[in-house]
Amino acid sequence: MRIAFYGGSFDPPHRGHLAVARAAAARVALDRVLMAPAGIQPLKERNGHASFEDRLAMVRLAVACEPRLVASDADAPRTDGRPNYTLDTLETLQRRLAGGDKLFCLLGADSLFSIKKWHRAADLLLFCDFIVAGRPGFSFDEIAALLPGDIRQIGCERQPESIRVTVAGPNGQTSALYLLPGVDEDVSASEIRSALAGGSETQTVLSAAVADYIRSHALYGAHPA
Repeated sequence: MRIAFYGGSFDPPHRGHLAVARAAAARVALDRVLMAPAGIQPLKERNGHASFEDRLAMVRLAVACEPRLVASDADAPRTDGRPNYTLDTLETLQRRLAGGDKLFCLLGADSLFSIKKWHRAADLLLFCDFIVAGRPGFSFDEIAALLPGDIRQIGCERQPESIRVTVAGPNGQTSALYLLPGVDEDVSASEIRSALAGGSETQTVLSAAVADYIRSHALYGAHPA
């Protein structure tokens, strides 16, 4: 099976998150996309306006009718209190996979901008192939400048629905970044939370089930219906 780990706050999960997951599944021929809310994100001062349990429950509701998208607790808060480092999570997932399975890491272009700050960023990019979804205003010509440490771009191949960039480490290790242009759902989770707190409708960016969950649990300052 071809499986992608898709981590993030999902606070709340919205139309943009689903668009990224669907595009990756379709364009890179994935069998499963594991949408995994993060327990403690190292680069964020506040780790979740909603609890991990609520965010996981909302992801389950958001993907209920999506055959290739799966809610995952792979990035649940650690028992030792340490942050959830993506490389650690990928290593754990890799050990659980069958011999013929292939693991990818899916992220948005905004996350790629901060990749140099991630824990063991160079090792992370060489651990598995990555899938990077574009965003409005992002140019894939910027990739080389975003690579950390001794990672360098050594190839670029335009495919029908993606751009395959090959990167290499100092010892000759290689991996691929599959870049997905045109995934431009410009949706902000912070704007959604502000709208909910102000009593605005969000049905165009949230599934009905997620919106109902938010209101029934009074998340983000939303008033129960």
